[in-house]
Amino acid sequence: MNEQSIPLSDQLANISPTIVVAVIAGFTILRLALVKLLRDNWARTISETCDTVTFVLALAFLLIRPFVAQAFYIPSESMVPTLEIGDRLIVDKMSFRFRDPQRGDVLVFAAPPLATGSPTLEQDYIKRCIGLPGDKIEVRGAKLTVGAEVFESQGADSNAHAAPQELRNRLGIDDRKSVKFFKDYVLVNRTEKILPADIARQFGQPGAKVEITPGEVLINDKPLDEPYTNEDPGYNMTEIPYLENGGNVLPPGHYFMMGDNRNHSADSHVWGKLEKWRIVGRGIVTFWPITRLGRL
Repeated sequence: MNEQSIPLSDQLANISPTIVVAVIAGFTILRLALVKLLRDNWARTISETCDTVTFVLALAFLLIRPFVAQAFYIPSESMVPTLEIGDRLIVDKMSFRFRDPQRGDVLVFAAPPLATGSPTLEQDYIKRCIGLPGDKIEVRGAKLTVGAEVFESQGADSNAHAAPQELRNRLGIDDRKSVKFFKDYVLVNRTEKILPADIARQFGQPGAKVEITPGEVLINDKPLDEPYTNEDPGYNMTEIPYLENGGNVLPPGHYFMMGDNRNHSADSHVWGKLEKWRIVGRGIVTFWPITRLGRL
């Protein structure tokens, strides 16, 4: 994933509760120190300011953010096109106190050690909930057949020979443009259709039969309808990684998370299941930039 540094404003919005408590304590001490001077206008003004700042900090950082809602900044391309780099959204932390996560929810969660590569590194991820406890999960990459040539995805660790990448190479499609397979055509950059006859011609086999097989996620052996994805997965996954007893069935209390930008997302197809207790909340609305305002 391509990461961007998080803006200072977002770092301040997500400041540690320990620092917030320390700041509140500092303002409280200052307020107490000014008690004997409250007859002076300047002391009264400072004291009232301390009261206001303390109340706002406590309300925003010690009540609303931990238990109700929190702003979240998107630092990577893993959820394109649903969420772009630099988007800001509101995360609802209340709903999961009354219901379990549902398939399709966009969730913020504390990344497991296998995702960050460190048992001590604390980092929040945002992905879409694809698999629920007890679900059987399988990922099939896209496949392309042009005459006698067959291009299909390999394992979960590599998409070097994946059909979408081969199509990029043969047609000279920029890596920054998305490639999504449909049964009767390929959609480039979510706007340009490439028909089978055009593919055959670009592959140097005009008139050859072309078969386009979209990639898909299977839940309990049934394909999942996913209009929100950016591209077809360029990999196959028949077993959930790091599952204690192997196989591809999620154990109780665990979820399977995937980015909408499948080939640019370090998600459950790489690091496996997600424990429920790691879930922070559900993304409900993007609020910035204003042109991206809308519900998720």
